[in-house]
Amino acid sequence: MKNDYPFIKLFKTIDCFYMFDVNTASIIRINEDVYNYLEDILKGTAVYNKELQKQIDSLKSRGFLKPNDPNIEVSHPALSFVEESLDGNIGQLILQVTQNCNLRCKYCVYSGSYVNRTHSNKRMSFETAKKAIDFYYKHNRNKEDAVIGFYGGEPLLEMDLIKRVVEYSQKLFEGKSITFNLTTNATLLTEDIIRFLNDNGIGITISLNGPKAIHDNGRVFADNSTGTFESVMKNLDRVCKVCPEYLKNISFNAVLDTKNDFKCSSDFFSYEFMKDALVTATTLNSTSNKEKISYTEQFDVNYRYEIFKYYLSLIGKYKGDKISKIVKQQVGSLKTDVHDKLTTPYLRSKVCHPSGPCIPGALRLFVNADGNFYPCERVSETCAVFQIGNLGNGFDIEKSKTLLNIGSLTKEQCKNCWAVYFCSGCASGLEDGDHLSAKKRLERCDGIREGCITRFQEYCMLRENGYKFEGV
Repeated sequence: MKNDYPFIKLFKTIDCFYMFDVNTASIIRINEDVYNYLEDILKGTAVYNKELQKQIDSLKSRGFLKPNDPNIEVSHPALSFVEESLDGNIGQLILQVTQNCNLRCKYCVYSGSYVNRTHSNKRMSFETAKKAIDFYYKHNRNKEDAVIGFYGGEPLLEMDLIKRVVEYSQKLFEGKSITFNLTTNATLLTEDIIRFLNDNGIGITISLNGPKAIHDNGRVFADNSTGTFESVMKNLDRVCKVCPEYLKNISFNAVLDTKNDFKCSSDFFSYEFMKDALVTATTLNSTSNKEKISYTEQFDVNYRYEIFKYYLSLIGKYKGDKISKIVKQQVGSLKTDVHDKLTTPYLRSKVCHPSGPCIPGALRLFVNADGNFYPCERVSETCAVFQIGNLGNGFDIEKSKTLLNIGSLTKEQCKNCWAVYFCSGCASGLEDGDHLSAKKRLERCDGIREGCITRFQEYCMLRENGYKFEGV
C-alpha cells in the first residue's frame, strides 16, 4: 500500500457499505458512492469528483483516512509487563497429571496422528505437583482467585493424585477463593469419583462429539478400538442418579470432524440432561497434523445455516426453539473479538503488534509431568522454544518474551496489514525444528483476514437490525 493512500479496509453487507479505518480501529458506515470512490482511490483509478471529495474531506476532518505510517515499530506493548505478570499475577495452573490415556482417539494430538506428541506412561508425582502448587501460590499472590486444572492424557487415571492435590491446595489457599476443573473422556466416572467431584465443586468438561455413529468414529478405547459412546452415556446417566445437582458443573466439548454432518452433531446436544449445559466445539486441528483437514461443502452449509438461524432469533425474526447450542458461542466471541475492541478507546501509535498472543505463562501456566513450564496445553512439548521454564529454575523470561512478541517474525507484513488489531494468531503451531517459523505464520494470514471480514459483516448486520451488544 502506498504511503499516501488511506489505511482502510472496505467491506459490505447485503444492504450497507462500510470502511474499517485502521489508524483509529473504527468501522464507519458510508454510502455506496463514497465506497466506490474510496475503492477507486485504493486502486489508483479514481476520477476527481467534487461532491464525493467533500464527503472524503469530512471524514478526514474527523480523523479518518490517514495513511499508514511506514515507520511503525512492530513490538508487543506488554513486553515491559512480562516479569511483573509472571511474578504475581498467574491466572490458572494446569497440571498434566499423566501423559497416559485409556483411549486412542484418532484425532488426538497424542494419538500418533500428529508429528509433535505421542502417548507415554509418564505420571506426575505428588512431589512435582506440590512444587508446582507452591510455585503457583507464590506467583498468584496478586490475584483474588486461584484456579487449578487437571489435564492429561486422561486425568481420571490419577484420581489418588488429584485427591491429594485438592486437599493440599485447599489448605494452602485457605482464605482465598480456589476452584478446580478437569477435562475428561468420562469413561472412568464411578460413583465415588462423581461424589468426590461434586463435594469439592470440581467442574469437568466432557469430550463428547455427538451421537453414537459420529462419536465412536473418532473416540475409541486403547485396548480394543471399540467406540466409547455407550460408556460415556452410561456414566452420564450415573451422574443423574447419584448426584443430579452436579450436572450444573458439567460442560461439553465436541471435536467436529468436517467430513461428518454438522446438523447431526448439533442436534444431539439438545437432549434434556444437556439443555442447560455449556457446549463448546472445535474442528479438527490441522496444525502439526500428518493429514490435511478439509471442509466438506455440506458441513459448511449446515454450519452457516445454524448461525443464520441464531442471528435471526437474536433480532426477533425467528421464533423456533431449536437453536444450535454449538453456535451460541458465536455472539459471545463477536462481542469480545469485535465489539469490545471497537469500543475501546484506541489510536494507532508508533508501535503495533498482532493482538493474538497472551503473556505466555500468565493467563495459563501449564506444568507437564516432568515439571517443565509451557504457556498452555496447546503448544508442543517437544519443541524447546515453547518451554518457558521449569520448577527447578523458575521462568525463562526471555523465552516468554519471544513467544509474546511473535510479530517480530513478520515485521513488514504486520505493520502493513489492516487486520493486525484483530489478528488471532499466536505462537502455537509455528514450530520448525527448534525455532519459530515466519513462513508458517504467513501461511495463516489470508485465513485470518478472511475470517476478520466475515466477523465484521456479521457484527454489522446484527447492528443494522437493532441488536445491541452492550447488553451481552
